[in-house]
Amino acid sequence: MHKYLEKYTEIPFAKLYLDPNNPRTAPEDRPGYDDPELLFSDAAQNSVGDHMENLNEVANLEPAIISQGWLPVDPILVWAHPEAPDHHIVIEGNTRTTVLRRVRRKLVQERDRLEKMEKKSKGYDKQDIENQRNLVKQLRQIVDDTENLVVFPIKAKTAAELEETLPHLHGVRHINPARPWSPYAKNLYVLARYRQLFEEQYGPGLDLRIEEVLVKKLAESVSLKPTDARRNIQAAAAFSHFKSHNEHRMPAGEHFADEDQYFFELILQNDYPRTKFGFEKTDLHLSPEMEEVVFKWAFEQPRPEGKDNPNKFYKAENIRLWQQMYRYDVKTGTKFADAFDVEEPDSAPQMAELEAEYLQHKAQVSPLYTISSLLKSLKVLKMETLMSQATSLRPMIVEMIAQGETYLKVIDAVTGKAAETK
Repeated sequence: MHKYLEKYTEIPFAKLYLDPNNPRTAPEDRPGYDDPELLFSDAAQNSVGDHMENLNEVANLEPAIISQGWLPVDPILVWAHPEAPDHHIVIEGNTRTTVLRRVRRKLVQERDRLEKMEKKSKGYDKQDIENQRNLVKQLRQIVDDTENLVVFPIKAKTAAELEETLPHLHGVRHINPARPWSPYAKNLYVLARYRQLFEEQYGPGLDLRIEEVLVKKLAESVSLKPTDARRNIQAAAAFSHFKSHNEHRMPAGEHFADEDQYFFELILQNDYPRTKFGFEKTDLHLSPEMEEVVFKWAFEQPRPEGKDNPNKFYKAENIRLWQQMYRYDVKTGTKFADAFDVEEPDSAPQMAELEAEYLQHKAQVSPLYTISSLLKSLKVLKMETLMSQATSLRPMIVEMIAQGETYLKVIDAVTGKAAETK
């Protein structure tokens, strides 16, 4: 028997309920699992259903299930509430459950449409009617195949036991898994779990803050390194805060996407941008001034794909490029990274233009930079290291000398011809 799961069983689809604590929606006011009313009421189910309907995974999975039929290849995990044992909360499989609910609604709609087409058959092409019949048949088959579903109940006699078990299940399946959540979904879950630990420690009502002891406890429960867990918490919290304060400012027709969280992940992962934005290890969001800089540089203008994007940063990876420019500046004495000054965001250039200059400069100085770096490394090479690896190093040094002589001949030939022409 599995450590966390009971033996599989079959239950009616009508007895499945979406989880209002679903990590993909991760509401700040998550109801928990104690109160059946908060879990199974129409209001709770409609609310989480609306959230799930807006997920890309639902929109992508629905046509696949309709075209291919129901394939129960991945287990659905459920928990039967002790105060309502015939009600099963879907812990793992909310996306599939949402799609199957949509299929049931779609069947009613498409069946009504077919009836109208058949009543007015002269007004429709025979092939259109036949296609509609096939669609209704496909939908009916899926509904029939899922009237009862094979599920795996989670071993937990109480809500408290369930809360203790969930981080291990989510950690195995989605945090470091074969089937990962999207980065934003994963980080939202980590943030929600951290908020839960924080409230268990201090009670509700206290402003959330980063505490290393709690971060470490969280990291252990979801199989993450503490540093990664902290960054996940910060990235999700910072992006959520940024969205709530700037969504209304987006250009007409533009909206934040889940992938935009990557800007904040990269700020946290790269020391130079993180320092420039003043994003400390204990911060849960940027200051209002720095949020304004991010907005001006990445979101102020409409965002077509690629380098045609007119914003200063045309993609999140520009944050990493900014870090690379800084490291290059330190080694070569250039000042590419300085062009992006958070104190004067309006003066920043287009990253696409600066990137071209940066790459051109690297191409011009690369031989000088490569050889000078090599010489510096050779000068600090310790003799004991050289002797301990002598057998492997000797042929490499011989080859390096031969290559150097070839370069000298080329240089002498070029400079000699240049001197002759003067």
